[in-house]
Amino acid sequence: MKETDSITELKGIGPRKAEAFGKLGLFSIHDLLYHFPRKYQDYSKASRIIEARHGDCAALELKLKSDPRLARVRRGLDITTARAFDQSGEITLTWYNQPYRMKAVVAGECVYACGRVDRRHGVKMINPTIYRELPGILPVYPLCSGLSQKLMRDAVRAALAGCGEGIEESLPGAMRQKYGLIGLYDAVSGIHFPKSQEEIRAARQRLAFEDTLLFSLTLSMMQYSLPKRERPLKLEGTIGSFVRLLPFEPTNAQLKAMEEIRHDLSGGRLMNRLLQGDVGSGKTAVALYAMYAAMQNGRQAALMAPTEILAAQHYGTLCRVFGAENVAYLKGGMKKAEREAELARIAMGEAKAITGTHALLQGDVEFFDLGTVITDEQHRFGVKQRAAIGAKGGAADVLIMSATPIPRTLAMILYGDLSVSCIDELPPGRKPVITRLVPEDRRQDMYKFIEEQAKAGRQAYVVCPLVEGSDALEDVQGAVELYEELKKRLSVPVGLLHGQMPASAKEKAAEAFRRGETGVLVATTVIEVGVDVPNATIMAIENADRFGLAQLHQLRGRVGRGDKRSYCFLLSGDGGEAARQRLSALIKTGSGFEIAEADLMMRGPGEFLGKRQHGISEFAAASLAMDIGIMKEAKDAAEELLSDRQAMAEAAPLIRRAWGRLEAMEGEIARN
Repeated sequence: MKETDSITELKGIGPRKAEAFGKLGLFSIHDLLYHFPRKYQDYSKASRIIEARHGDCAALELKLKSDPRLARVRRGLDITTARAFDQSGEITLTWYNQPYRMKAVVAGECVYACGRVDRRHGVKMINPTIYRELPGILPVYPLCSGLSQKLMRDAVRAALAGCGEGIEESLPGAMRQKYGLIGLYDAVSGIHFPKSQEEIRAARQRLAFEDTLLFSLTLSMMQYSLPKRERPLKLEGTIGSFVRLLPFEPTNAQLKAMEEIRHDLSGGRLMNRLLQGDVGSGKTAVALYAMYAAMQNGRQAALMAPTEILAAQHYGTLCRVFGAENVAYLKGGMKKAEREAELARIAMGEAKAITGTHALLQGDVEFFDLGTVITDEQHRFGVKQRAAIGAKGGAADVLIMSATPIPRTLAMILYGDLSVSCIDELPPGRKPVITRLVPEDRRQDMYKFIEEQAKAGRQAYVVCPLVEGSDALEDVQGAVELYEELKKRLSVPVGLLHGQMPASAKEKAAEAFRRGETGVLVATTVIEVGVDVPNATIMAIENADRFGLAQLHQLRGRVGRGDKRSYCFLLSGDGGEAARQRLSALIKTGSGFEIAEADLMMRGPGEFLGKRQHGISEFAAASLAMDIGIMKEAKDAAEELLSDRQAMAEAAPLIRRAWGRLEAMEGEIARN
């Protein structure tokens, strides 16, 4: 049997079952073997009844005290029960709507019952599976309708037996030895049917290493395949002439980033650069230099934002720096004639600097000569989206901005397709934001302070994790409910802003806050980017324990943008000691890079991975969540591999897969 064979080659899998597997994207033997368990149930050791805690999954060695009994409680609900015991006590085995369990056990029989223990009303085991011997460590797979854990386990076991050790090894022996990795067959076998927790660890390490290595190889290949520049840009003296347009003196870090961009734009290949910096570090000014450089060479530049609020802010900045006659702005809700006029200015080349949301590079927008594409807050998107931005921009230089600082080691891995510039210096005169953890019993005092500050002419944001409260999350504050509460309680104007509001209503709420008509703005994280109000001096965050540290730091960056003392209040609810420890990192430092390092140490890189990084699997993200070391080793191994022809030949299967991923990504981008 080969990995490329259809799943129907396995005994017992006909067209109907194959259709169910297909819902999970499992069509071949290879698909099945790489459909990894999401967790395990460890039934390798038996416990006594007295030792099994409520909610635990346990394996109990029992003797049946009675034959099973069937009770029909109501239509659609049958309950089968059997009493059993060991030396430490008695337990009731309980099955819901499984009448066939009547024949599974008989009084006097000794069995192993494996399942979840429930101690709420007596001691029960809910829907246990009965074994005659300990089953060991059982894999638990993601499923869909038509599939059961037993069917999936049997299919994977048959696939492993059919392939034998014919699974093609993809890593050179020297690399496996250097990094202490087991063979691929042992890893695939061990991840599905491990005999110990150590086998799971070794299998995860090998497979996560390979997945990250493959990801790094793909990104490196993207770097090598950057298009050549059609015509060089003339940029001598442009940094000096651009700086004279600014109403402030750039920091050394900003000037360094501008020089790195100038070097890219003067080179033989198109720019593909990430510009990351702390909140308020001045990334936009650096991005404007990239636009200026393109405009000075007769080309157009597009600055895209994730929200219309931020796009509107960029429009005002571009008009001030480059003059309104050179700027075009595309937004939702424009009148047809107004939009067509802007599109015509862009198509004819009259507008040199263009801003809007990410829809700028879609649909009916035609550029005269697009030279530079800048995308703001693109940290939320993965490598596939980054490639799409470059592709849709044609032969354009690409600059991606992010206000979410990422530790350098992680940035090298996640953004291997990009060169990276860091602005690690804040403008002089910025006062640090005073950050405090507010206990629930001081919540009213906090809102009284906010009211006093608003009466004195200051402004405040109050951020909630949800638009509306939820029955499932009773302790989580909703923005709509809090807005109604504060509107009644506070003697200052209160506004509301969240993502579910119509675009016109959002803009109206943001503009009222900018003009100072609203003293307190209750919002969701829609204000995380784009609402820039120097008069805002207070950021209060409800249920702060439900946000990541990087996001909390981003929210905190909305205040402290003027010369007045600013505050950030964190209401953590009942997040426990772990949440308080996490939030204390935010209280201790105002540096986004230090906070990112702390977040990485506490929660691992999984927070930065997830589904955002297309090309690195969710399995790898989960496996690497507590081990940045594996990621670093895989990145180093990719660099070694690409510099060693012999090693590349030995790793031919892996190289082919990396090229395949790159071609599939490019094909998908071309189709869209």
